[in-house]
Amino acid sequence: MMRLSTRSTYGIRALVELALTAGHGPISATSIAGHQGLPIAYLEQLLHRLKCHGLVSSVRGPRGGYVLARDAQRITMADVVGVLDGHLGGRNGDGKGLMPNGRTAGRSVEGKRRGRDPRRPSREVQHHAQGIARVVWRCVYERLARSLSGVTLQDLCDEVQATAGEPLDHRYVFHI
Repeated sequence: MMRLSTRSTYGIRALVELALTAGHGPISATSIAGHQGLPIAYLEQLLHRLKCHGLVSSVRGPRGGYVLARDAQRITMADVVGVLDGHLGGRNGDGKGLMPNGRTAGRSVEGKRRGRDPRRPSREVQHHAQGIARVVWRCVYERLARSLSGVTLQDLCDEVQATAGEPLDHRYVFHI
């Protein structure tokens, strides 16, 4: 099973909270953190990143807070994960795929040896194996990107509301 990073998971939870309260004005980071059980300082960092990339907007003042900058139907999980983890979390900046051990595919870590150990595969075999691993990880990355691009924030909100059995964006206040 593949997991999203804590950063992306927390960011998605904050965005769902904002989407569910859309149309009711800005919601403070403190309120989001309280409803979602998230650390406020970390959440503020995530909201700042999301704001810098145009997914949320902030409103200053005593009734300020955050709102979605776009409709929930126009925010995909690929957008969110790309902003918070950078290129869906599975690529580094030079475009080469990350191997499962966190190293980039390419050169051997061990350096040159004087004599070849007969128990170790030749450089050609190692290079071929690394090429195969790059192809596998590229395919995984492409499928993950396609899957995340097909899921919108609205899809998540609909799922949350369906599993809750009632709309969560209706918060009733009773006065006696």
